[in-house]
Amino acid sequence: MVQESNVVSNAVVGQLAVSKRGRDRGVSYLVLEIIDDAFIYLVNGDRRRIENPKRKNVKHLQFYPAVAEHLAQQWEAGQQVGNVEVRKVIAGFMQTVVGNDSDTRGVEK
Repeated sequence: MVQESNVVSNAVVGQLAVSKRGRDRGVSYLVLEIIDDAFIYLVNGDRRRIENPKRKNVKHLQFYPAVAEHLAQQWEAGQQVGNVEVRKVIAGFMQTVVGNDSDTRGVEK
């Protein structure tokens, strides 16, 4: 069995990630916080709001090069960011980076 290696050092706060495994497979998220080498906190502004982020193993995620730097700076500075803004950023990333608008399960527009 070949294991995929998904190094956390590639993940940054504000980066777009899509779940590859679990009940939330196919759901798009933004990285809220890196916990350790194996786990991160994710938000999508809908079911996983900023107040209740999802803890997920990085091996179960597909990372994309899109990073919401303005949101990352606000989060790292401790400023409040609205869930509506998170949803808008994810929807924009899914259209431009992934190019698949039909795979935005769990994200309202």
